[in-house]
Amino acid sequence: MKHLPLSFVFAAMQILLFSCKQETAIEVRETDFLNKAEVTVHGVPVSAQLPFEIHGMVHIDSLNIVVAEGPGGYVFVYSDSWQLLDVFSGQGRARYEFLQSPSMNRSQVFKGADGHILLPLSDPRARLIKLMDITESLANHRTIIADVRDFNFGDEVKVYDNDRKSEIHLRTSFSFLYLDNNIHHTLEITNADFYEILNNPIEYRIRHDFTFIRKPEILSGMEKVVGREYKDNYTRIAHRHPKRNLIIETYYHLNYIAFLDLDNNRSFLIHQAGSPTFKDEADLEKFCFSYTIATDSFFMTFYRGANTTSETISPELMFFDWDGNFIKSVKLDMLTHFNIFDPKTKTVYGIRPLDEEEQLISFDLSPIIDW
Repeated sequence: MKHLPLSFVFAAMQILLFSCKQETAIEVRETDFLNKAEVTVHGVPVSAQLPFEIHGMVHIDSLNIVVAEGPGGYVFVYSDSWQLLDVFSGQGRARYEFLQSPSMNRSQVFKGADGHILLPLSDPRARLIKLMDITESLANHRTIIADVRDFNFGDEVKVYDNDRKSEIHLRTSFSFLYLDNNIHHTLEITNADFYEILNNPIEYRIRHDFTFIRKPEILSGMEKVVGREYKDNYTRIAHRHPKRNLIIETYYHLNYIAFLDLDNNRSFLIHQAGSPTFKDEADLEKFCFSYTIATDSFFMTFYRGANTTSETISPELMFFDWDGNFIKSVKLDMLTHFNIFDPKTKTVYGIRPLDEEEQLISFDLSPIIDW
């Protein structure tokens, strides 16, 4: 009998093993977290000198940082009692300026090795990420940028537009997450949107020093659960644990929260039992989860559960631990945006849009957070 080459046998064994390998199933926990609120927390207006067109807020230590359009700059720094301390980052092309109002991920403010508060800001027009040193800026009464990086991600794609009968170029939108509190190590989320013709998946990529590396299996597995195609009912936003590479994703139009533990290559979803799943058509006029605030031991997420055209919305504020267990929820008597949390006073602050201005609202949660 003629012996087969050893290389052939090895290759055949590899093919056999690969074909028999079972795909890892992503766990989906059916749970019950809706309509559990027994207490209503009433919002109280706070007197503060707010800028115009607020784009985001973040709280760290005893500072409240607001990114907005406003006189004198884009970054407004307040004390914990909302006294304006200084304004930074005007418009321009200099290192400490921005061509347009910068954007930020609210879970991205962190402390450097020297204890300085660092805030990554993106300047989309200039295609730059600028790492602003808030501590040094306050001490020197001028904008201090600790680092500047090219903003190369967010791919430009060429698609054929049936209406125009021609090819068009579209820069896909994105948000970014920094892992390990390191500007050189980011998780990029690229959402191909605006054009249904793209039919692109929601794609996750790990960037290290602006070089693409292979994405973890955990992210590939999650894509298999929600589907590869980009659909409105899959729209979600990511939030990171303050100290761990543990990311949650809350869905706008479906009652899901995804948990992505990148350190332990573990993932699962929790889902409200009896509500629509990924296989169903979601009600795109109904918003589920919106803003989420992460702390070391738990996270809170605002659940609207109402039609987008509703004039009065009393959202639920739901509390979960990082293992996906529901803790409790409360009702809020009004809807606010750009919500932040002061753990020292256990107070949530948010912006309530009025006809001609924006009003700062506080919710005292000290009677609620008793753990």
